Amino acid sequence: MTAVGTASEIQGLGQLMEPQWFRVYEAVKKAILVGELQAGGKVPPEFDLSEEYGVSRNTVRRAYLALSQEGLIRSVNGRGSFVMQRGMTYEVEATSRFRDVLDRQGVRSAVKLLDSEYTKADEEIARILKVEPGHPLLRATDLILGDDVPFILTVRHIRADLIEDLERKLKEANSLTLVARREGLGQLRRVSTTVEARLPTEREASLLQSPANAPVLLVHSAGGIDNGVLLECQKAVMNSQRIRLSFRSGEQG
Repeated sequence: MTAVGTASEIQGLGQLMEPQWFRVYEAVKKAILVGELQAGGKVPPEFDLSEEYGVSRNTVRRAYLALSQEGLIRSVNGRGSFVMQRGMTYEVEATSRFRDVLDRQGVRSAVKLLDSEYTKADEEIARILKVEPGHPLLRATDLILGDDVPFILTVRHIRADLIEDLERKLKEANSLTLVARREGLGQLRRVSTTVEARLPTEREASLLQSPANAPVLLVHSAGGIDNGVLLECQKAVMNSQRIRLSFRSGEQG
């Protein structure tokens, strides 16, 4: 009769059967989740972990790839791998802005304008902004970052007839809220918000450094100025592993 073996022998056999990269993955993941490795901090270099666990650097890279696909770390060419910022709560109100959320938590916020061009409203955008199809607009695509980590990808359609030289002013100010205020249009307020979830496109996953198999939040919103005119509508794609949305009752129009 074959002996079953002791508990320690069975545990040892399990460790032998466990992929080497998975042991490294589990150890680093645990260190992140318990706070030993803080958001924004650098994870141990591949060489250090290969020495510690007695595995090849390719094995460590496999573990880091899994951590990256799960949204726990990000790799920066020439700099190493860093722990991702997770679980930032964005309280959505009429005048709230995600950059303010980042700033309040000591995270350096920035907006990277990816592209902008003057265009004309199609039927869908015209309906949302309550203008005629063909109305002049500025379409701007930008990325909101915190400590160089991408959180939100936005595509905005802004009425170009309400602000002269809109494209230049938006590039200079990096904030439509600020431009509207400077132009005497008053406070830009969110008047509608709709949220859905879906898988990211290849481009969205790349720009947001989000796993291709992890859902993103798709937030459609429209913003108006003091006289009630709608100034913009936007589609924001948010990394759901880094942002939680919270809505306050009575704030949405």
